[in-house]
Amino acid sequence: MVLTANEGRCVYCNDARAQTLEHERPVADKGHDIWWNLLSACDRCNGWKLRRTAAQWVVDMKLQLDRPELQFTKNTLPRRTIDGIMDRVTRTRSEIQDSDRCRWFKHHYGDEPRPSRRSETLDLVHQCAQRLSRYPHKPWTTPESPNSSGRFCSRRMCCPELHPDAQRETLLIAEKEFHMFHAAAYQERLHPGDLLGNLVRRYLAERASV
Repeated sequence: MVLTANEGRCVYCNDARAQTLEHERPVADKGHDIWWNLLSACDRCNGWKLRRTAAQWVVDMKLQLDRPELQFTKNTLPRRTIDGIMDRVTRTRSEIQDSDRCRWFKHHYGDEPRPSRRSETLDLVHQCAQRLSRYPHKPWTTPESPNSSGRFCSRRMCCPELHPDAQRETLLIAEKEFHMFHAAAYQERLHPGDLLGNLVRRYLAERASV
C-alpha cells in the first residue's frame, strides 16, 4: 500500500524506484512505527535523511547548498528536487491515507503472507503495480456494487463478479473486436461487463418496443 504510492517512486528524489518504508518522523524522534507515518523511499534517500523529519532534511539541504562551507549535511539532492519534497510528502501521505484506497488494498492484499525476504516484497509490489497499470482508472475511485457487506471488494471495475446482478456468459467475437470493445468500455469509465449489460438492456428494450 505504501510502496505503490507516488507511482512507485521515492517521495524524496521522485526518481528512483521505491525500495523501503521510510518513517517520515523518525522513531528516534517520537515518530510512530505505524503505516500512516510511512513513506515510500529509495535506499539512498533513506540513508541520507537519517534521523530527521522531511522538513528538517529539506532545511539542512538548502542551507548546505547556500553555505557549503558550514557543512549542514553530508549529501544533498538538486535544488529543484528539494523544492518539491514537502508537496510530494503531503500528497503521498494523503494518497496512502485515503480510506477507499486503504480498503481496496486490505481486500486484495490483506491476507497475503508477510514476505520473509526483501526481494519477495519488491516482487509483490511490482506485481501490484502491473495489475494497477491495467486499469484505466484507479479501481478504488470507480463505482461500488450496492449492498456490500464490507467483507469483500465491491468495486465493479475490478470485482464485477461480486455484483448481486452478475451473470456469466460467453462472448463470441474476434480478437480485434474484443480489444476494441474493452477500449470503448474504458473510455466510458465502465467495466466491460457493465457496457455489455447496457447493450443487452438496450437491445431488449428495442425488441420489446417492436
